[in-house]
Amino acid sequence: MGWIGVDLDGTLAESRTGQGARIGKPVGPMMRRVRRWLSEGREVRIFTARAATADGVRAVQSWLRAQGLPALAVTNMKDSEMLQPWDDRAIRVVKNTGKVCAGCEKRHALTAEGQVTLTDC
Repeated sequence: MGWIGVDLDGTLAESRTGQGARIGKPVGPMMRRVRRWLSEGREVRIFTARAATADGVRAVQSWLRAQGLPALAVTNMKDSEMLQPWDDRAIRVVKNTGKVCAGCEKRHALTAEGQVTLTDC
């Protein structure tokens, strides 16, 4: 059936400059979405760079418990079973073309070098 990857910082939890390793407050609409998916029997994994260390995984799992969420897998790796990533930094690319999709192209500025300047959508 596959799984849904949800980024932590800036997607499920607020991310602020200077917060260090502290995990921010929950983002309400995304928390409600995750809870709905779980109630529907969907598999949700937290997809975060924090999973690079065991301490990072423990911190994320502790934060999830504090928010009333069940023990979810915490990973920094995707696989062929990942159905969709939810992330505040993602730029969608048209499959097999390398081209930025039209919707993302309109919302993000491309530099002369082809790098994307992230803006709020």
